[in-house]
Amino acid sequence: MFDEMRHRNVVSWTTLISAQTRSGNPDMSIRSFAQMLNDGSTEPNRYTYSAALKSCSMVGNLQLGKQIHGHVLKNSNLQSDVVLMNTIIDMYVKCGSLSEARRVFDEFSLANSTSWNTIISGYFREGNALEAENLFHNFPIPDAISYNAMIAGFAEIGSSKALGYVYLMHSRGIKLDHYTLPCALKTCGNFKFEKMGKQIHSYIIKCGSVSSCFIGSSLIDMYSNCSQINDAVKLYDEFLGHKTCFSNKLPLLNSMISGFVTNGYNIHALNLILEVHSSGTQLDHFTFSSALQLCSNLQCMRIGRQVHGLVIISGFQIDHIVGSNLVGLYSRCGNLVDALRLFQDLPQKDIIAWTELITGCLLQGSNELVFYLFRELIRLKINLDDFVVSSILKACSVISWVHGGKQVHAYIVKGGFESESITVTSLIDMYSKCGDIDDGFRVFECAAKKDTVCWTGIIAGCGNNGKATEALKLFQEMIKAKVEPNEITFLSVLSACRHAGLVEEACRIFKSMQDSSGVKPRVEHRHCLIDILCRAGLFNEAKQLISEMSNKLDENKQNSLLSDWLIHQNSEIGKVDLFQSISCDASSYVALSNAYASKGLWDVSAKCREISRRVHIKNAGKSWLQIRTQ
Repeated sequence: MFDEMRHRNVVSWTTLISAQTRSGNPDMSIRSFAQMLNDGSTEPNRYTYSAALKSCSMVGNLQLGKQIHGHVLKNSNLQSDVVLMNTIIDMYVKCGSLSEARRVFDEFSLANSTSWNTIISGYFREGNALEAENLFHNFPIPDAISYNAMIAGFAEIGSSKALGYVYLMHSRGIKLDHYTLPCALKTCGNFKFEKMGKQIHSYIIKCGSVSSCFIGSSLIDMYSNCSQINDAVKLYDEFLGHKTCFSNKLPLLNSMISGFVTNGYNIHALNLILEVHSSGTQLDHFTFSSALQLCSNLQCMRIGRQVHGLVIISGFQIDHIVGSNLVGLYSRCGNLVDALRLFQDLPQKDIIAWTELITGCLLQGSNELVFYLFRELIRLKINLDDFVVSSILKACSVISWVHGGKQVHAYIVKGGFESESITVTSLIDMYSKCGDIDDGFRVFECAAKKDTVCWTGIIAGCGNNGKATEALKLFQEMIKAKVEPNEITFLSVLSACRHAGLVEEACRIFKSMQDSSGVKPRVEHRHCLIDILCRAGLFNEAKQLISEMSNKLDENKQNSLLSDWLIHQNSEIGKVDLFQSISCDASSYVALSNAYASKGLWDVSAKCREISRRVHIKNAGKSWLQIRTQ
């Protein structure tokens, strides 16, 4: 109809260009605008310019956007149009020219809340959270959108500051809405702030927002990321009771599947995926990503190939997130050839895809390929993250290549990664495993923030390099610095005591685990202390520990403990009453029999064999099939 019009006025042109923009055809809208300018018979108005600018924002056409801005500057009336000027600021932001956006913003005397919010979001988009925060605090009267911009920005970069702005927003009487709550819950989940997550959940119930599938999905994600899988399942079941179309609950299903996978409930995740698929619900890229991650966890290529087939049928093989997970599945399951082929076919090779391939190669021991991929990343000038750098350092640790590790260290300093906790810990681990603990200690000393993982890394490094005294000293400094040790920290310092034969120190540290730090000793901690006690000839104390933990051990660990006790025993060991009371498994008595035999105590060894036969459990050295056929 438009082509048949003889007299095309500004209204008809504007209607056409706006309709094309709204329908998702920005290229066509831009062509129509250019045709209008070439026609020369009609002067665009503010609505025409706004529609064309929105199309420029959608396709990133900065050149045309600047031309339109130039036309606007020639008309003083247009320069005072708030909506049009905000559209220009938004165009510059979305076209990646934040400096131009800021210049227009600073020169615009009629800037309103939309102007402020657009430029604040622009700084977050560029990664400059500091300037975004400065702008916010200069904002005369921030509104709900302003707070949401801050909360979403900090949530996106994984900063706990998002929750600070949630609290500030609430304290100033601004209602938390459907934009605020998911970002707040995401941050709670990322930092495992379960208590605050539950407070936000209570707020959601009071406000009546719990019926929203989007909010429900965020709640399930939060509880799952806080390792509260039972609460997540309970919430999921409640949502299933709502009278909502099953297909509309796909976000809930995806969150529950992801929660199962994240917490290691792989069979539960598999059953739920099968349930969703059999219901005829169309799966999306979130479902497929979780399904592929599940197959990676299970190391099951049979199911993985079936999921891969569904991905192809559904047309998601071109999705870069799903494609990256496919690369991860094949590489982690040892099929590097297919992983490389899938990687090459990816239309978009972002850092996620590179990370999946590098991680898979590392797990398969293909360290040379890891280094090759690292060089390719540098050659292609792809921005690396701390996780990739840490993976490269781990490869250096595996093959004890300190020279390569130092080259990566130099890259870390140049790239500004030295402040990241995971990078610092990986550097310490690399230097200690390469036998260069002094450089590892220097990295630790220079670390801006020393968290539990960082302290644990240097303590373990000192212990593994024969510096037990230094490890103990560092542990005491850690306690004085009020950094809470975890299970791995205690195991590392106990191992250091074992290497140096520091019995009193080990007993004191073991006692302080639960008394002072509230860390419950695990089998590994007790096993380590038993070994220390046996080496020092304190067999009664060792036997007491074995008795206390016998009901918590599986067969292999119990046998290992019994053998350790006997190997270090050098006094009366002819009595088996203790061991009769803690085990009735044949393999335990076989382990005892072998240990006694190694000491030349054949009568006790024979007694252990007799006990095994008397409890009617299979003899060692025979398969179940052999016993069944006797």
